[in-house]
Amino acid sequence: MRFIWSAFPWIIVIIFVIFIVDMGARITEKKQNLEEAKKAGLKKEVPAVRVITLTLKPRRLVDAINLPAQVEAFEDIWVKAEVPGQVIDVHVKEGQMVEAGQILVQLDDGDYRARLARIEANYSLAKQNYDRISALVRKKFTAPTELDEVKARLKDLTAQRNEASLALNRTSIKSPISSLLNELKAKKGDFVGVGDPVAHILEIDNVKVTVGVPESDVASIFDLERADVIIEALGKRRVRGKKIFLSRKPRSLARLFDLELKVPNPDRRILPGMFARVELVKHVHEDGLAVPLYSIITQGDQRFVFIEKDGVAEKRKVTLGALIGWEIHITSGLQPGEKLIAVGHRLLDDGQAVEVIRNVGHPNEILGS
Repeated sequence: MRFIWSAFPWIIVIIFVIFIVDMGARITEKKQNLEEAKKAGLKKEVPAVRVITLTLKPRRLVDAINLPAQVEAFEDIWVKAEVPGQVIDVHVKEGQMVEAGQILVQLDDGDYRARLARIEANYSLAKQNYDRISALVRKKFTAPTELDEVKARLKDLTAQRNEASLALNRTSIKSPISSLLNELKAKKGDFVGVGDPVAHILEIDNVKVTVGVPESDVASIFDLERADVIIEALGKRRVRGKKIFLSRKPRSLARLFDLELKVPNPDRRILPGMFARVELVKHVHEDGLAVPLYSIITQGDQRFVFIEKDGVAEKRKVTLGALIGWEIHITSGLQPGEKLIAVGHRLLDDGQAVEVIRNVGHPNEILGS
């Protein structure tokens, strides 16, 4: 009895707390019921919202990026003099096509021919001397050591003859590749030294298009083989380029990785220095669903749309994919055949009555509404 009497105040407190909790729960439930009833009543009172719907159809979606690029010559070479001399003849003109090995400029070769002739004469004499002493050594009429000195002399003259012959050959300055002669610096009567530029050669039967790919997109083009190139100066001419190189290091603090494409240029109308755009396809969704970007409503970290079903707006949470133009790929939350509320959705609540004034089959049709 003493224990019960001492615990009695606590029992009263516990009963009071339970009573308060129960009353709070009943009040909350009643409040929710009143709000739902009020909301339902408002929906009945509010007239149906006029909307335009889009019937969702699966179609081929191309996730691509369009980046600025620069056109360059596939080969850009300055032909330089390898020996000094005076220009005595120019065999070509600027703007013409030249073949690999074709002589562009001829230098005066008189001194080089004279030097080669002198070395040839010394070489011939040394060869005769070598043959004579070799015969004496075989017959043991002289010591083999005498042959070593003659042999070394013959070897030195052989090297001099080869060097003189090469120098003489270099007085004819030739094109290293078949290409376009873009600029000719050497003029008849000029004296050129070793390393002086003589002619500028451009290969433009094929051109190289270089584009900087952002770090966020570079992983998606590792397996890329070809890409479309749009030449702005030629009326947005579209050509196909083949991937030849992807740098493994960014060229600047902008974190851009160089992608080089080889583009055929049979008519030679694509010129180095022209501005271009490269369309890089990251992924293709063969049966994807896309909706206009403006049809997406954002609340916090949630994205949702409204679907029209039996004259009522139904709120639907969606998962977004890639942005494709002014549409966005929906990866989950929608099904083909459903009717997306594309216009008028900003005025809706879940379960609100709607009046469909037009239904379209493609997002482009909405623009004409």
